[in-house]
Amino acid sequence: MIIRHYGFTPAHAQLLTLFTSMFLHAGWLHVLGNMWFLWMFGKDVENSVGKWLFSLVYLLCGLGGGLLHFLFNLKSAIPCVGASGAISGVMGCFLILFPKADFDLAIYFGWFRIKTIETHTTAAVGTWIGEQAVLGLLAQAVRLSAVAFWAHIGGFMVGFAAGLCFKRFVPLDSDGLPITRPWFIPAQHYKESDSLTQLKL
Repeated sequence: MIIRHYGFTPAHAQLLTLFTSMFLHAGWLHVLGNMWFLWMFGKDVENSVGKWLFSLVYLLCGLGGGLLHFLFNLKSAIPCVGASGAISGVMGCFLILFPKADFDLAIYFGWFRIKTIETHTTAAVGTWIGEQAVLGLLAQAVRLSAVAFWAHIGGFMVGFAAGLCFKRFVPLDSDGLPITRPWFIPAQHYKESDSLTQLKL
């Protein structure tokens, strides 16, 4: 009942549910998966841009993801819930701010790990968003999944653009931190960041 009332349903689109759907999930696995990705990418992005700008970008990415999902599913009566669009946007921002961060790219077939490749952000996140685009096109053609792939792509695009804007106006050092601290980031905000992350495909 809650999901049907507060989830975002393209066929009955409302601005309120476009926002509230970001804070609902379809189950514990959905929550845990999203929180894993948010922890993996969000801590470093927040450390770079500050908590207030991070919160704004996060919400804008969620809205952007919901809008692209709406455009590709205008007649869908299935409620869409989850923070995936917002978190995908954080990934897009991470790609711009930390393009050379170390990654373990783990490739799975179902639950079985096939191979792990040591790589960097550009290859790992680039592969992931490419996978989302392919799956999104397949889902449009044959409806093979209930996953909102276009919400992932829409959120990613907004986060990517936000990262470009931030990097354009705030010069960063090699660790992705502002060389000159902007007024909106407290002096005590900076923390050490982890250098290795694993991304599953």
